[in-house]
This record gives sequence, structure tokens and C-alpha cells, in this order.
Amino acid sequence: MGFTVRDFNDLMRLLDRHPEWVEALRQRLLTRELLESPKTLRRLSLRVGRVERAVEDLKTTVQDLAQSVKALTESVATLTQAQQQRDEAFAAFRAEVDRRFAELAEAQRRHYEEFAAHRREFLEYRAETDRRFAELAEAQRRTEESLAAHRAETDRRFAELAEAQRRHYEEFVAQRAETDRRFAEMAEAIRILTQRVDRLDQRVDSLDGLVRGWVHEDRYRTRSRRYHRLLLDPHILSVEEREQLLREAQVAGRITAEEAAELDESDVLVRGRSRATGGEAFLVVEVSAKVDTDDVERAVERAEILRKARPEAEVIPVAAGPEIHPLAAQAAREQGVWWLTDGRPYAPHEIPE
Repeated sequence: MGFTVRDFNDLMRLLDRHPEWVEALRQRLLTRELLESPKTLRRLSLRVGRVERAVEDLKTTVQDLAQSVKALTESVATLTQAQQQRDEAFAAFRAEVDRRFAELAEAQRRHYEEFAAHRREFLEYRAETDRRFAELAEAQRRTEESLAAHRAETDRRFAELAEAQRRHYEEFVAQRAETDRRFAEMAEAIRILTQRVDRLDQRVDSLDGLVRGWVHEDRYRTRSRRYHRLLLDPHILSVEEREQLLREAQVAGRITAEEAAELDESDVLVRGRSRATGGEAFLVVEVSAKVDTDDVERAVERAEILRKARPEAEVIPVAAGPEIHPLAAQAAREQGVWWLTDGRPYAPHEIPE
């Protein structure tokens, strides 16, 4: 006699009366992988926490680099201000030289005026005039010598200022080159840090996808009520039941060893009765956090293998998950794959675009 609904209700009442039986029943029904899945999730959570701390350390490093860039910018501004002060000092020196040249020109003009005033008495006082002219000539010579010496000194100072200006410019160019080099090094460091952060983000996303996939697979492997709208009396095949089904089909020569191995990779196999005919029916279920075209293709291929293994049974390929990619939805509609989300099934022609 088969196990009926009344027997199931009696079993539930016995478990309510004897809570210690629940753990023993769980040990019999669940695989070791499912029992240890909470520990695995806790380890993954710790690893994600370490990744987040590493990302915070990288943010701190980037902030330190930004402080260094600000300090270099202030140094360049200080050099520019010093250069402006030197230019102002040079302009003041040049104005002083021009003023002294003007004074010499004025003195020369006065000498010529005195010479013109004495020219009217040239004949009477020729000797005196010659003497005074000689004195003026000597004074002029001394003036010219003094002017030449002053001009030489001015040229020398101009040369010193030009050399100092050249050295300052070379120092500025060298400082600017060093600044550009440091900016380039910091830019490269920031680029490398950005790449590392991107790789960390990708690893976190990958871990998140794995965790979500395991959670969804656990829901669809342990809750047969999700399949009530597809089959009558659905029953999720255990590992032993899978092996028996595959072994019988392989011994009968309906499938090869490779096909048996491929079908055994299915996320969930469900056996029940067809809602259309009442005969034996199977579901080949591929579970994913977001169903893609690969999930649809695997469901189709593995359902075909199961049809060969149990040719008298109805086989329905199913892709299960809370989300479905638009391309996967199109493939499911074209290849006759059902989409199951949160216990609600969509026939291939009902899958929304």
C-alpha cells in the first residue's frame, strides 16, 4: 500500500509530539552537502567581510595620494611666486640705471651750456679758455672713463642677473619635470589601484552569484510543493533514486554512460503524474539566480536524455529562478522550456517578453 496523505498527516502529528525525531529524519532525508551548507555560507560571509576591509584600506591609500598631490601643487605655486618677486627686483634695478643715465645726460648738457657761454670771450681769454677747455676735456675724459667703468659694471651685473635668471629657470624646469614625473607615478599607482578594486568587485560579484545560486538550488531541491502546478503528486528524486533510474536505463541499453553522467548533473529531477494524461511524468529542472541561455540549453539536452531513459513517460524541461535573461526567455519560448519562479510556472508561450 502506498504512502497516502493521511499517513503523511499522522507522521506530522508524531513529529510534533516527538521533536527529537525531527533531527533524525533530517539526517536521513538531507545530504551531507545540504547539512553543511550553513557553515559554508558563514565562511563565505567572513571572506566577503575581509574583501570589504581590503577595499576600505585601498580607499585610505587613495586619499593619502590625493594629499601628496595637493602638497606638490602648493610647492609649484610657491616657486611661481618667488619667480615673480625676482622679476620685480630686476625691473626696479633697471629703472635705477635709467635714472642715473638721465642724470649724466643732464650734467653733460650743463657742460655744453657753460662752454657756449664762454665762447664769446674766446679771443680775449684764449689762453684761459684753452686751459679751461683742457680741464673740461680732462673732466670729460674722466667722466667718459667713469661712464665706461659704470657701463662695464652695469653689463657685468646684467650678466650676473641673466645667469641667475638662467639658473632659476633651469631649476624651475627641473622641478617641473620632477613634479610631472611624480604626477605620472601617482596616476599609474591610481590606475593600478583602480584595476585591483575592479578585480575585487568582480570577485565579490562572483561570490554573491555563487551564494545566490546555492540558496535557490536548496529551495528547489527540498520543497516539492513548488512543482504542484506542473505535476500531480510531485516527488523530488534523491541521490539513490537518481542512481537507480540511471542504472536501469543504462543496463537496458537506452542511454550511454556519458549520457547518464550528463543527466546526473541536473540540478533537480522530479517524478510525478502528468496533469494531462495522469501517466508517469518527469521534470528536468535547471536552477539559477538568473536564468540564462546556458540553463535553457542544459534543460533541453538533459530532458532529451531522460526521454530516452524513460520513453513511456512525459518529460518536461524546466528553467527555475527569480529572474530570466531576455535572450534566455526567447530561447525557452522557441525550444519549449517552462520557466518556474517562486512556485509559479510559465508555459513556453506564456513567458513574458
